[in-house]
Amino acid sequence: MKRVLRSFAVGLLLGGLVGLWFGMNIGKDQPLLSNPFAEVPLAQKAGRAAAGAVEGAKQGAEKAGRAAKSATEAAKKELQSDGQQ
Repeated sequence: MKRVLRSFAVGLLLGGLVGLWFGMNIGKDQPLLSNPFAEVPLAQKAGRAAAGAVEGAKQGAEKAGRAAKSATEAAKKELQSDGQQ
C-alpha cells in the first residue's frame, strides 16, 4: 500500500511540474519545450502585437464590408418595392 501511495505521489508531483512548465509556455505563447523563465526579446513581443493588430483590423474590415453589403441589398429591395407600387 505504501508503494502505491508513493508512486501516486511521485506521479502527481512530476505531472504537476511538467504541467506547470507547459502551462507557462502556453501562457507566454512560446513552444512547449522552450525555457519558460527566459525573457522574450522586445522585437518578438512587438511582432506578436503587430500581428494581432493586423488580424483585428482584418476582421473589422470584413465585418464592415458585410454590413455595407447587407445595407445596400436592403436599400435595393426597398427601392424595387417602391417602384412596383
